[in-house]
Amino acid sequence: DLLSNPFKNIKKYIYMLVFVIIGGAIGFVGLSSLAAYLLEKNTAILTCVFAGFIIGTIPELLEDAVEVEPRSNKSYISMSIGFLVLLTILMLLKQNINVILEPNFFSFLFCGLIWGLSFIVPGLSSSSLLLFFGLYQPMLDGIAKFDFGVLIPLAITFVVCILLLSKAVNKLFEKHHNIASHAIVGIVIATTIMILPSFNTTFINVFFYLLSIVLGGIVSYIFTRICKKLKQKYN
Repeated sequence: DLLSNPFKNIKKYIYMLVFVIIGGAIGFVGLSSLAAYLLEKNTAILTCVFAGFIIGTIPELLEDAVEVEPRSNKSYISMSIGFLVLLTILMLLKQNINVILEPNFFSFLFCGLIWGLSFIVPGLSSSSLLLFFGLYQPMLDGIAKFDFGVLIPLAITFVVCILLLSKAVNKLFEKHHNIASHAIVGIVIATTIMILPSFNTTFINVFFYLLSIVLGGIVSYIFTRICKKLKQKYN
């Protein structure tokens, strides 16, 4: 609502916006260097933690998807289509080209686009897609070091994406909330599957992969419940 009609809704959401900005600064900018360091030390384990974080949000996404109307056959169809389409695209990309993109001005423009989409599309995770394309760590490094070669292209497409697509996304969810929300759940599941490391490894590695996913999921789920209670209290 705020992004699609800022002048109309700024008074309604200003209090929430301030705390979202503070939380974003602490969580995204403040912890970028730590996340980049951990990714460098053990990419597989931290990727599993990220996958757990995403999985932990799925129960809330499914709850939010039926806020307007109950779940029906079209809900499951849209979820299946979202899952199959994105999974197919990512698998084809992985099989036919080198999906690890070179960190440069154009790839960081792409990061800003993905980040912007995840900002305006409820539940869409930028982290999973950027991990898939190998851009998450270099982006975090750039943010942590205040590298303008990263920050400027990131900001350009992030802002452009929000300015151009906020109204369209808002209208889409107003008119087709159930279908769009369930499609996003399918997309989230597909991207999560595609970032998981190979489980064709030692038993101890598989154990720690699964443990990381479970712990990440628990932490994420707890945070989503806290956020839901805060949202209900605020409203």
